[in-house]
Amino acid sequence: MNNKVACNFAVLRFLPYAEPGEFVNLGIVLACPDIHWFGYRLETRRLDRVTDFFPELKQSKVAFTEGRKLFKAELDRIATLLNDGTRDGQYRFKDDAKLFNQTFLNLVRPREEEFCFSQPKTCLTDNPRAELGRLFNFYVERGFAQRQEYQERQMTKRLRTVFAAKQIIGLDEYTFANDLCHAHFPFVRKVDNRFVLAIHPLDLDKTETPKIVEHADQWRNRLQRLNTVSERPEKVLLVVRKPAEGKRLDICLQMCKELEQANALLLPQEDESGIARFAQTA
Repeated sequence: MNNKVACNFAVLRFLPYAEPGEFVNLGIVLACPDIHWFGYRLETRRLDRVTDFFPELKQSKVAFTEGRKLFKAELDRIATLLNDGTRDGQYRFKDDAKLFNQTFLNLVRPREEEFCFSQPKTCLTDNPRAELGRLFNFYVERGFAQRQEYQERQMTKRLRTVFAAKQIIGLDEYTFANDLCHAHFPFVRKVDNRFVLAIHPLDLDKTETPKIVEHADQWRNRLQRLNTVSERPEKVLLVVRKPAEGKRLDICLQMCKELEQANALLLPQEDESGIARFAQTA
């Protein structure tokens, strides 16, 4: 499509407790009345998105999965109706933009149910299918937060706060580099001509196990090549953000062992006391 069209979209939420208003984003519905296109994406693989936020539901997963299954069936019905169906055997929804849009608005209307929608919003796109994927990545998979630089930047800010609170000074940014290596650390302590220590946050809480392996391998190679740099830190600490549980955690722990074999000390980001003790090394 060469011309952009206006589309309406809404975020599907799971809101088990209406009183506090806490919810988890589960999916996206997108409707483009002018070109009669409707699509949706629903998170059906990662149950931990819900149980990590509502841990008490770990003991009652079946109720959630069955509810999600029923809601998916309803979305499939709406998709068939809007893209191919008829009304009373007479009107094709895909040929009536007004009726098409009204059906979408009825789907996302405010409701006091566990599965509900955000207020609908409007976007412009020349590719509704690609836009649906982009919206899903942003609102459900939080793609912006999965970027290495985003999470590790947040971790760096948190470490600065911890060091300031404990009055730990003398830590500066520094890049160790030669033709084979380029390793930047936000916290480096130098005493006289010695680089005593270097600290870097490492985000291994990725949505997919290959991404965990890939990022850990990047740092393992970096640590190994750091040995070729004439001026290098005597000790390296990687502050690790880990997945909560499951296969992703198992893979993360395996990669942490390999990083330790590359002469790095690893501590979880939650161990702020241990991180502070390391940072105070003279």
